[in-house]
Amino acid sequence: MILEELTAQFEQRFAYEKRTDVCLWFDPRGEFRPLAAALAALVAGRGDPFRVLAYDPDERHGQLWIKRQLSSARVAGGNGKFVIYLPLAEDAELELLAEYRLAGVTWRIDGKQPSVHRFLRAAGVPLTGDPVEQRKLRDGGSESLLTKYTVRFADKPRHFWTHSTLTPALAQERLLGDIDQRILEIASHPTAGWETLRTDGVESEFREAVAARQGYASALSADEWLRGLVSQIALTEAYGAYGEPTDFPFIDRLPIPGLRAHNLSLLHRWLRDRASRAAWDRLIAEVECEIDLSAWAGGRAGLAFAFPHLVAARWACARAAFVAAAPRQSATDEYFFDNAEQIRAESVHARASEQPIGAWDLLADLRQFLTATGEANAAVEVATGLSPLVHIYVDRAAHVDGLHLRVRAAAESHELPEAARVADRAYAAYTNGLNSRFFERLAAQRTLELGDIPYVTDHLDAAVWKRSGKRAIVIVDALRYDCAEELRLALAGVTEIQPLRAALPTITPVGMTALLPKAVGEPSLEVSGTTVRLLIAGRDMAARSNRITALRRLGADCRDIEALERMSQKPSDLGELLVIFGHDDVDQLGHSDSAALVRHVQAEVLRLARLVQRLHRWGYPEVHVVTDHGFILLDEQHLPEVVPCERAWCELLKQRFALVPSAVELPLTTFPLPWSKDLRVAVPPGLAFFKAEGSFSHGGAAIQELVIPHVVSRAAPTERPVDVEVRVPTTELVQTVVRVVLAPVSASGQLSFAARGRRLLLDVLRDGKSVLADGPHELQLESASEEVRTTLFFGSAESFMAGEILNLDVRDADTGERFPHSGIALTVGRDM
Repeated sequence: MILEELTAQFEQRFAYEKRTDVCLWFDPRGEFRPLAAALAALVAGRGDPFRVLAYDPDERHGQLWIKRQLSSARVAGGNGKFVIYLPLAEDAELELLAEYRLAGVTWRIDGKQPSVHRFLRAAGVPLTGDPVEQRKLRDGGSESLLTKYTVRFADKPRHFWTHSTLTPALAQERLLGDIDQRILEIASHPTAGWETLRTDGVESEFREAVAARQGYASALSADEWLRGLVSQIALTEAYGAYGEPTDFPFIDRLPIPGLRAHNLSLLHRWLRDRASRAAWDRLIAEVECEIDLSAWAGGRAGLAFAFPHLVAARWACARAAFVAAAPRQSATDEYFFDNAEQIRAESVHARASEQPIGAWDLLADLRQFLTATGEANAAVEVATGLSPLVHIYVDRAAHVDGLHLRVRAAAESHELPEAARVADRAYAAYTNGLNSRFFERLAAQRTLELGDIPYVTDHLDAAVWKRSGKRAIVIVDALRYDCAEELRLALAGVTEIQPLRAALPTITPVGMTALLPKAVGEPSLEVSGTTVRLLIAGRDMAARSNRITALRRLGADCRDIEALERMSQKPSDLGELLVIFGHDDVDQLGHSDSAALVRHVQAEVLRLARLVQRLHRWGYPEVHVVTDHGFILLDEQHLPEVVPCERAWCELLKQRFALVPSAVELPLTTFPLPWSKDLRVAVPPGLAFFKAEGSFSHGGAAIQELVIPHVVSRAAPTERPVDVEVRVPTTELVQTVVRVVLAPVSASGQLSFAARGRRLLLDVLRDGKSVLADGPHELQLESASEEVRTTLFFGSAESFMAGEILNLDVRDADTGERFPHSGIALTVGRDM
């Protein structure tokens, strides 16, 4: 808008004074100098009916040069007009240009000498009427805030300039952006950050803004400036965290009281920002060489997160207290009750660090796991039937079974075996209780029917094998339900999980055969020595090669998973129905080394996720992941007793099941085998064993073995939904509302009218719970929208303390994608 307005001003001047072809543009303060250069380039490129000639002796563009330019143009027969920019006072000595004073005109705005302030006002820009604020905008001539602002945003459209009253605060905000965010960016990339400030001509404004907001005024440069700021912020936090004691050794280095809250707000934002946390860790390590509060802080109560040496001292105490409490459940419960807030706060601040101090995340996950198992135990106690027990397991698999594995793995990596023992104790109490009740009800009904949970063979035959269209099926061994939940989280697009009932006994030869389509033939059961075999047309389906042959006869393209993983490009001969025989690492590791299995599960899930995503890229819109059985994993100290089962009773006796004659009454719980009228399958109650077994096992009727997942991943639509830019006027809250601005942008950063819109859910969270009056706020953002503004109101019953951190959470309501990925931290500026 700005250059167009300038152009219009001069065209209007020439139109009013038709007798002249020269307009003098005096600018004694040099305010218009960068605009004059931009205007000269603009009109030269457009061929406008005037040229801009700028007086600049340093470039040898003095009076004589200007005169020659005018003379040459006239001799050439041109009839154009000229604007002569003169960064001089009107009474300056300009002998060679005297004729143009007489024959030309001088640019005026409302009859007065132009200034940027006067020009903007004439262009319709609403400017602050406060004299003090006007001086803040205008002071400095070509280096004034107003000039820099006008030059920076000269190409913005009219609504940008006329939408809001221009004040120093608005100009500074738009020139510098979020001051705290600018500090984080400079800390992460000091050389580039400072260079950008200098290139943009706003370094002095930045330093002044930091001084005004953080109380940190320093003439130091680069890392020295940053170290000084980090030192002040860390000392400010330590001073407050320990109760503002009068004997604080660095009290003279603190900002004034009114600005300390800003220091804390920046600190908490910095410590939680993954992109910038490494910069804090680097700078504070240098600061700690000169500042050590260990002796002073010893014996004092306080949660200061800025200085690593203080965090390390707290972790040593916390670890010792946890280790002492771990052997007894009551002491463990008391420990987590007393230290819940500290663990939460420490883990939040440690999470973004690449080298966190202590295992606070492990303690936080363990506390969450203990809570989840307690809630699950309570649900099991009141469950009245078999189906509710199944759904307790399915609905809580990720939060109980999955989290148990994660805690076990983290306990090993942090060398805190006490955490693993606490988790194993809680998990054993849950899963033994769940399976005891599950087995009682299963035995009472004398069938394996699990309510609304379909049998694996029937379900897959209808939902996968008999379907038409291009699809891929990945068959993996021993994928427990919680692992499927992890897989769902790792996949983009739309992913569904259907619980199924596995074949009993839940062993690989039986389970893998149960996954085959019914069209391959009816299996028959055969016991050979210590092995169970299911035969179809005389072929043993326990052999992968025989299953592959059977599927290929039905037209399936069968591949080995490892062969596909090694391919860098899509094979040209992939079939319409692609069957991939996947990993058996989980089963093999579990039987040989259950501790290694705990470490491996997450890697296996990510490996599967990469394969599924690759299959989508290769043109398979639908990918199914199926498995033969789940597994139980208990520490051997918590395994149930072995229950008696005489070898003489059995055709086959294994740890978790036995095959017994149908015609003989035995003191065992048995279920029919669909492939044999002469035999039944006997299983021990709950998680018990017929023979001694290790911590990993399957084959019986435990819920973790018998309820298996069918994962269906559907490729994300090819039409990409619009990306979302989220802005807030300030991250500091002084009212119980948050004003949010949402703008659609494509991946390239420009408005996109081809992309799909999004249905968004906006929420403000405290410790994961909404503080909004009506819960999450739903909003539709279309790709063709301009900015969408909304206000989120907090619940009237909520109260907040100064310094408390809330999180603005903006997500796609359908996919769960978060904008921005890390969310936006909001700091409560006062008690409310």
